[in-house]
Amino acid sequence: MDVNDGHISGSPGQGPQSLADTGGGADTGAPLEIGVAGEPPINSRLLAMIVAGRYHGMELDPNEFRGNAADKMPSAASLSAWAQGSGMWARAVRLRWRHLMRFHNTGPVVLLFTDGTAGLLTGVNTEHKVVFIKDPRAPASDAAVPVDELRLTEVWAGEAVLVRASRGYAETDAPFSLRWLLGVVMQEKKSLRDIGIASLALSMLTIFPPFLVMTVVDKVLTHHSYSTLALIAVIVGIAILYETLLGYARRIIVLVVGTRIDARLNLHVFGRLLRLPLDYFERHPAGETMYKISQIHRVREFMTGKLLTAFLDLMTLMVLLPFLFWLNAPLAWIVLACACVIAMIILAFLKPMAVIFGRVVAAETSKQSVLGETVFGIRTVKSLALEPQRKALWD
Repeated sequence: MDVNDGHISGSPGQGPQSLADTGGGADTGAPLEIGVAGEPPINSRLLAMIVAGRYHGMELDPNEFRGNAADKMPSAASLSAWAQGSGMWARAVRLRWRHLMRFHNTGPVVLLFTDGTAGLLTGVNTEHKVVFIKDPRAPASDAAVPVDELRLTEVWAGEAVLVRASRGYAETDAPFSLRWLLGVVMQEKKSLRDIGIASLALSMLTIFPPFLVMTVVDKVLTHHSYSTLALIAVIVGIAILYETLLGYARRIIVLVVGTRIDARLNLHVFGRLLRLPLDYFERHPAGETMYKISQIHRVREFMTGKLLTAFLDLMTLMVLLPFLFWLNAPLAWIVLACACVIAMIILAFLKPMAVIFGRVVAAETSKQSVLGETVFGIRTVKSLALEPQRKALWD
């Protein structure tokens, strides 16, 4: 084909199949299918979706396509659902020629031809009024073919599938770091707000006992004011009741938040596991992978346990510290000085402890790797009499 003033010249006998067969396929009049030896052929439309997915860094598995396997013309809706199920953003649309003129640097658009094949729209030239179509079966080095409106409308009725990497994909595949975990925890803002309010109230209730003791010493013991003692007893009883209820409510909310975060972490980790390439599982033993997944609950326990407790204790400290200085400034400074010394000791031991704990984790991972390999390959171990070697490795 040649481009003459923005139009395509070619033999008028070329039909829909010839436009899709820019890669050199034979014109059979039916949707062509390709495949490698020993594997079922891939429909042209499925192949176009796979090529478009690879452009966006995604690998679509044709075995996961949920359409009718006997259907030679997969619908745009089924192709879109397939891409969405694989973690991409996709939409089945019906376009016109003027819409195609707007696709500048948008990535490939899958055009579904009327004969059951498909082509990839890789670019447009508004000056010459042509679009560039590439056959998904053509080698990557082959250039796209310029096609004008007249030629395209002979083989295309407007069906297309728009695909791109999902906006949530970057978040889903974000590094498993403390920052990402904090983002997961912060999704429970409402519950965390309730926990903060309960902790603030508990901190205020913590202040009452010292003042009540002061009142008992100053009023009851000195002036023998038994009516004041009765009033203080009632106040103490109410404070204990509220503290019990608030403490119970806070524990329930923390438990609910922990359960929700557990669910999100497990869904995220298992989703990441399924998207890992095959060579990862060839390089890492199954036992090692299973051990790392099984330890995910420790991450959650840290986020909703130690870290949350430290945050709540810090909130309590912010409430109590002004009262400490109001009661006795020198004693408050002594408390702060001791706290600073303890913090410096903890900071000094963080790095050595991290190194040692890293060795512990590596040892536990190796142990679980050996255990998993032995259990999964017990037939091989028994048949080759490898029990002594496996036992020595375990020891």
